[in-house]
Amino acid sequence: MDAVPISKKIIAFGSKQIFLPKFTIALVRTPHLSAYHARFLVPLNFSKYDLRDYLYHAYNVKIYNIRSFVKQEPVRDTREQPRHWFRPDSKKYMTVEMEKPFVWPADPKSWEPWGKEEKEEQVKSMLRSLTHGQMMKDKRNEAAHLRKQAKEMLGWAEKKAMEEAEEGGEKREEAAEASPERKKSLLEIWEEKRTPQMLGR
Repeated sequence: MDAVPISKKIIAFGSKQIFLPKFTIALVRTPHLSAYHARFLVPLNFSKYDLRDYLYHAYNVKIYNIRSFVKQEPVRDTREQPRHWFRPDSKKYMTVEMEKPFVWPADPKSWEPWGKEEKEEQVKSMLRSLTHGQMMKDKRNEAAHLRKQAKEMLGWAEKKAMEEAEEGGEKREEAAEASPERKKSLLEIWEEKRTPQMLGR
């Protein structure tokens, strides 16, 4: 069998496979950062190299450096299972410094197409159901009213105590004027009452 030149060899390539990512990355709105910085919410097993590679190949965004931190969620329980404490999964954030700036678009004049008002109404109704028909604002107002009443009661008690102290002082002064012995100092009274037996004689 004659050797086939390399230039005439037919190389059969298989069907090209496209690998889609199995993770979700969210761009977080951060108005306090500069236009050259962006923050992403990434999976916990995501590394800085993964994010750099993903942004470059998917969006052609070159990155200079990346800072990451993991935010631990607080311990809480559920309404369905009270006193069943658990800690939700932590959240990992990565802040990147980009080669070109990115400016967020301005907020729309009306949020009606996005249903923002309906969402706020749903949150309010949920709060009403959780607080048994009483909003947190009403609870704060009630607490402020109770605080005011407590201060008034404490002020009244202090005033009454001061009046009683003044009356007691006047009575003590009258008693001191009535008995001349009260005008003597404690040392003089003690000297008069002590006996030779107390002195060891």
